[in-house]
Amino acid sequence: MFGWLKDAFANGEYAPPAEGVKATASHILVKSLEDITEIKAQVDGGTMTFADAAREFSTCPSSSKGGSLGSFKPGMMVPEFDQAVFGANSEGIRSPVGDVLGPVQTKFGYHLIRIESRNMPSKNVNGAFTEEKAE
Repeated sequence: MFGWLKDAFANGEYAPPAEGVKATASHILVKSLEDITEIKAQVDGGTMTFADAAREFSTCPSSSKGGSLGSFKPGMMVPEFDQAVFGANSEGIRSPVGDVLGPVQTKFGYHLIRIESRNMPSKNVNGAFTEEKAE
């Protein structure tokens, strides 16, 4: 009789994330797309480390820690940031841990994001988690 109600609450699209889902990441935040593109080129080219670029250019208070945001769960960051860290593309592939992602635009400006580690539900073992770490 109330099967529809049970189905509504079982909808994974609207369900809260499983306990244990979290990530550790660093970011660089600036106001302009031009600036973030230039910074990304320096980091990708190896002329500057991600942490050094965060200290020098980021407008976020985390810049003093090399951009480190520590650990966080889905929903703690703005949606665009969450999508970059926890989301998957149309093929179901998540952004690689350790790569420099971005630019990602949010209401705060433009970000470069480096995921240090991510703990997500395992696709192979029900109730287990897979931890990914940057090399």
